[in-house]
Amino acid sequence: MTILAKSLRDRRRGLLAWSAGLAGLTALIFLYWPTVKDNPELDRFFSGLPEAVRALTGHTSLTDPAGYLNAELFSLMIPLLLLVVAIGMGARAIAGEEERGTLELLLSAPLSRRRVLLEKVAAGVLILLGLGTVLLVTLVAGAQLAGMDIATGRLAAIAVSVVALVLPFGALALALGCATGARSAAIGTTVAVAAAAYLLNSLAPLSAALKPWRVLSPFHWYGSEAVLTAGPRWGYLALLAGTAAALTLLAVLLFERRDVT
Repeated sequence: MTILAKSLRDRRRGLLAWSAGLAGLTALIFLYWPTVKDNPELDRFFSGLPEAVRALTGHTSLTDPAGYLNAELFSLMIPLLLLVVAIGMGARAIAGEEERGTLELLLSAPLSRRRVLLEKVAAGVLILLGLGTVLLVTLVAGAQLAGMDIATGRLAAIAVSVVALVLPFGALALALGCATGARSAAIGTTVAVAAAAYLLNSLAPLSAALKPWRVLSPFHWYGSEAVLTAGPRWGYLALLAGTAAALTLLAVLLFERRDVT
């Protein structure tokens, strides 16, 4: 059995559980849409909140389909859930094996370190794509059942975009795990980086000092509100994928050069 197949088999129960949770959360948000779409008082209430609060919640207009989905799902909740999955998989891929004492056994197989790592990466990407597919199916079905007027192409674009968003963070956790062999350190550091990136993107419009640095945040590249209202942003998607690929290459180099015996 290949490393790829074994990794997918080992994580099948987790994939099913995350899929069910993701679909359930998304369906719940659609259930509330009929009670929100004709309630302009909600928009007036949120418009009265401090600007910093509205920036952190991603609120635009709850009575608009794109604004509602962005505020309730894609500004924070769905990225947060997928970040948990991506960072956890990245940190466990090598550092988790090392902490469990199974890495030496894994490396005793007639496979190069590079192939071992890349097959684990491929398994992680496939799992995230699977979750993205579950999300898309739920979005399309929920929009139709709730009578939400939003194009299927926009829903597909946001599903692809949120998966692309978490890839660099998963790759960063992988690289840190390869460098240190410490799963908890890889997770903690990557979570801190993700939180800083989110705050930078959210608060930069309110601060002249932060505004020039906003372009460095993957959450800015993600741009959920823009995707839901205007469609995919191909240049930023390529930037997210390219960053993930560069960090994966770094992980390969660190893993190949590190003494793990």
